[in-house]
Amino acid sequence: MAEKELRRMSRTELFEIIYALQQNECALREEIERLQARNDQLQAQLDDKLLRIEESGSIAEAALSLNHIFESADRAAWQYLMSVQAANGAAEEILGEARRKADAILAEARAKYPAQPEQEEKPESQDVP
Repeated sequence: MAEKELRRMSRTELFEIIYALQQNECALREEIERLQARNDQLQAQLDDKLLRIEESGSIAEAALSLNHIFESADRAAWQYLMSVQAANGAAEEILGEARRKADAILAEARAKYPAQPEQEEKPESQDVP
């Protein structure tokens, strides 16, 4: 309003304008408080969602890391199994060679000393009460 219009108004009209402006200001403050509360609520939700996104990224990274650990453990177990099988094969070869040598020694001894009969040991009988 122009200054001239305000000067022409009565005190009652000016009080009514001031009262209306105060009512409007009060309503605006309430609206600001309501909007601030809503803003705080939305910010809390956003922070929660951001935290969940960060955690899901961390969980995905941890799962990926565990995947690599399990793959490494699987490779190590496979290598160990292969070394055990190789050692077992070598042991079988040594055992087979030892049996062949033992059989050859026995055959040679039997051929060299055919006059001696083989003695068989009889197991002792055990009495059962």
